[in-house]
Amino acid sequence: MSPIAYTCPTCVAHGEQADFGILDVEYDYEAAGKALWQPEGRMRSARSDVFRYLPVLPVEEPPVVLHAGGTSLVAVPRLAARLGLKALFVKDETRNPTRCLKDRATAIAIAMAQANGFQDLYCASAGNAAISLAGFCAHSGLRGHVFVPREASETRLNWLRRYDADIHVSTGNYDQAYDEAELAGADNGWYSRNCAFNPFLVEGKKTVALEIGEQLEWNVPDLVVAPVGDGCTLGAIGKGFRELRALGLTDHLPGLMGVQAEAVQPLVRRFRGEDSIGGDGATQAASIAVRRPRNALRLLAELAVSDGSMVAVSDEQIASAQRLLAQEAGVIAEFTSASAVAGMLQLAQSESLAGKTAVLVITGGRLDSDF
Repeated sequence: MSPIAYTCPTCVAHGEQADFGILDVEYDYEAAGKALWQPEGRMRSARSDVFRYLPVLPVEEPPVVLHAGGTSLVAVPRLAARLGLKALFVKDETRNPTRCLKDRATAIAIAMAQANGFQDLYCASAGNAAISLAGFCAHSGLRGHVFVPREASETRLNWLRRYDADIHVSTGNYDQAYDEAELAGADNGWYSRNCAFNPFLVEGKKTVALEIGEQLEWNVPDLVVAPVGDGCTLGAIGKGFRELRALGLTDHLPGLMGVQAEAVQPLVRRFRGEDSIGGDGATQAASIAVRRPRNALRLLAELAVSDGSMVAVSDEQIASAQRLLAQEAGVIAEFTSASAVAGMLQLAQSESLAGKTAVLVITGGRLDSDF
């Protein structure tokens, strides 16, 4: 597959609710299993970053990049008891180099760009993906071009300035910034770090699931919960667990639960079979305020195969969950990431979670304000 083969040319839908037919990366899982494991069952790789799983990544050799992945899976018994769960874990992605899960995808983007002779990469972002790209480019001596919405916080803009990124502030929201980024990327021949467009970047994000499986000794949880914007992260996690099953390391999949903000919930509506157009309300959960999600097909397919679900939560619920996570788990999450906790709290009010094990994916820890 070409390093810039992003979408299927025959299945791109047009219109306001666009499904772009984003391609998927597949592997020879029998061969990958032999490359991953020694005969006695131990991992062959001594690495602790995303490249620990090199046989199921689209990279021939690990590049010299910032250490992404290998984050802690933290048991949080107090919060588990509150929710009525047998066990609850937090996958703490705040421990990545730029404090967010996006670093996993960026590590793959840098590897692909370097392997194919690109010096410039670009992305659209509410802040975290842009900061991730800027930081990794600074480390690797590449040029990062970042497109952010007009409401991007001064805190995030300052991070970008410190990394000396090429910053483009849109006059519109995230969706407009995304369109501007894709136009500029195509015009200038830059490499795409837009995870909602470049299928190779999903491969970095799926390592969250591979790590969870390994950290739980292949006893995969009943439920995995994450915030949802474009749908890339939770869709990638679903793919990761399916690959664990393909590798023979588990015989079942966790139920995936995606969480969106009530003010902007196109994928919740679409999951329910409702009209997903609209959702122009305001939310503090900037990283998931995506009105035209580009990775809808991937996420909806993963939800279907895992018997998953989608929920929407209010900003008030997210703010309360953010405080609760700090008070009962000792984890500081950014506002968007706390939506996963809010979703679990909402689920616990509607059904019994007794005897179940769950993982909350805390995607980032960069705060824009006190809470």
